[in-house]
Amino acid sequence: MKIGFVVSFFDFRNDVRRVITEVARQHQVVVFGKPQQAEAILRHLPEGVEFRFIEEQKPTVWNSLWERLYLLLKAIPRSRNNYFLMELFKASITTNPTQRKKAYQILSWSRRLPKVVSYDTYLDHLQIKQQTKIDDIDKFVFFTAIGDDYLLARLIREQHPNLRVYVYSWDHPCKHTCFSRRVNYFIWTEPLRQDVIELQNIPASKVQVIGASQFGYIEEFNREYRHRLPRSYPFRYIYIGCAIGPADLVPDEVNVIEQVAHFMAQTHPDLKLVVRPYPLVANWSLYSPIRSLPNVVIDDGFQSLDLSVTEAHLMEKFEKIHNAEAFFHLGTTMGLEACFTDTPSFILDFGYTSRQGLSLYNFIHQYQNDRHLIDLAPQNAITSLDELRKVLDNLDNPTYQVLNQRVQQQYTLKSFAAFADDLTEGSKEKMTNPI
Repeated sequence: MKIGFVVSFFDFRNDVRRVITEVARQHQVVVFGKPQQAEAILRHLPEGVEFRFIEEQKPTVWNSLWERLYLLLKAIPRSRNNYFLMELFKASITTNPTQRKKAYQILSWSRRLPKVVSYDTYLDHLQIKQQTKIDDIDKFVFFTAIGDDYLLARLIREQHPNLRVYVYSWDHPCKHTCFSRRVNYFIWTEPLRQDVIELQNIPASKVQVIGASQFGYIEEFNREYRHRLPRSYPFRYIYIGCAIGPADLVPDEVNVIEQVAHFMAQTHPDLKLVVRPYPLVANWSLYSPIRSLPNVVIDDGFQSLDLSVTEAHLMEKFEKIHNAEAFFHLGTTMGLEACFTDTPSFILDFGYTSRQGLSLYNFIHQYQNDRHLIDLAPQNAITSLDELRKVLDNLDNPTYQVLNQRVQQQYTLKSFAAFADDLTEGSKEKMTNPI
């Protein structure tokens, strides 16, 4: 069988490359990507896997019109506030001042205009080239966000019989708009399945739980490395994973970390704070204010020339979480990952001065953080320095393990081989015809 994977962020998504590698052991695999992504894809393309350009977008006035209509009038998920917050974050990280101003203006218009163009309506109106070679592909797998709307439009139009979309992240159902009612979706866990159904208005029969590709590394760590890797640090420490990408907000996150470090120095001098920078921050000098603090260690050995992280560094990351006294964060998937260890995971919910717009508060209280972490175990949300003292004084309290237990009950860890098989084969009897 020949399987086509339509990818984006290929250099950053180590787990996607591992899944493709596993699939390539049993099948022929073709990776599809846009020409501008070719360099990053080819740099990390698994051995024996073919790469093809996507050539479907026609440069026509009609397509330009529909791209602009969809930009302004597209239907959005029911988690409306979270959607606009994410669009605001995306606009804020635009480096070109002119483009950033334009992005803010488009966002302002979008807030006021009606949301009347569905993703399916948009796909139906696109004019396509039909020049991508796909006639030999037996099955297509897309990852959210969709790598190319025009290719998906063609496959739906041609009624490709084996078309599936893997919802790559826990925050995609509440922030993305690229959900067609005519394809089948594969999702991490049942609560996230409900998010896809309720927030994106996707028929329940088209959404199936298969697990999380990202958690394949946790399964591998627990099975092979948990008791083999030596401790990275000989001292007791709190591990904190940075979560914020927009440069306008990184100083706020650094300020919270600085508060925690100073507080720990006064109340728990036996503990250090190990800080892992956010990989997607382009300018790591933003973390300079905490580098000189005597009880802070910056864990930045995983930094590379692009967005990739070596698998050895991924295993090292889990070792550092596993051996920490606690894991702190302000809203990151690592907060979920920590729940599969014996280390209690806490979200820091203080240090902000505003609750409006591009604010630390809104970043912490994104839809997925509230629904899938804070609401599961409110006691693991640290809301003040007084609460921080209580946590640090009682790290062994069983109440702080409740979040770990509830997360572990919801998610099934799978090896990459098992996940790859489920993603490409699936449970056919549980899914409806995709078209």
